[in-house]
Amino acid sequence: MKDINEYRIYPLLVGMMGSLKGAITHLLDMAIPCVGPALVFYLEGGRQKILVDTGVGGPEGVIEALNGIGLKPQDIDTVILTHLHFDHADNVSLFSRARFILQRKEWEYARSPLPIQRSLYKPQTLRELEHLDLVLVGDGYEVDPGVNVILVPGHTQGQQAVVVNTGQGRYVLAGDLLYCRLNIYPGITEFTDMTGKRIACTPQPDHAFYPPGIHTDLSDWYESVGKVLSYAGSRKRIVPGHEPGLVGTIIPY
Repeated sequence: MKDINEYRIYPLLVGMMGSLKGAITHLLDMAIPCVGPALVFYLEGGRQKILVDTGVGGPEGVIEALNGIGLKPQDIDTVILTHLHFDHADNVSLFSRARFILQRKEWEYARSPLPIQRSLYKPQTLRELEHLDLVLVGDGYEVDPGVNVILVPGHTQGQQAVVVNTGQGRYVLAGDLLYCRLNIYPGITEFTDMTGKRIACTPQPDHAFYPPGIHTDLSDWYESVGKVLSYAGSRKRIVPGHEPGLVGTIIPY
């Protein structure tokens, strides 16, 4: 039997993104502006140096974030891409030594997305990945002992979440299936964005989870959220993809 590694998860801030709250919580408080973090996640504790997602914009933010934990892009052995939207898959060419783990369904979908989502995929990113060590996988693929990816469609047809074993149980990096705590705890009445602005929001206490504003299939989304919760065992161990409160933390907390 393989030894299962216990990891620590480092959420790394690589940039900030302006948005409207309606993009975070589907059709709620649509016109309220807010600023959220663009995050990547470094997994420490195994034989591989693993990065989840590659950020947005130019390479400077990613390089600076990695330098903050004593790493350079060339140190990364494996990159897991939760999906191929531009805010998660820019800068892939920085990691020329790494293998890239991506769901086959996401690769296929990115080549012919729904018309409304075409602008979320960059043809340049697809071209760059074709010349990198791209590994197309399916549901449940083991990246390293203690790190698995699971297929969780809804936000895109081929999004994957990352199941990470830690000293305090399994955590699940949900990517954009769940943007922030508002999606996990819909009863929240206020949140603080990356500028420190406190933003009132309409609570939805009758919902167990609340979907983001960008998705390909809401039926898939609800099934995938249930799947993520079953792997995590508790919503406290679900890590959303753009949560301001993650900046500066290490998981387990």
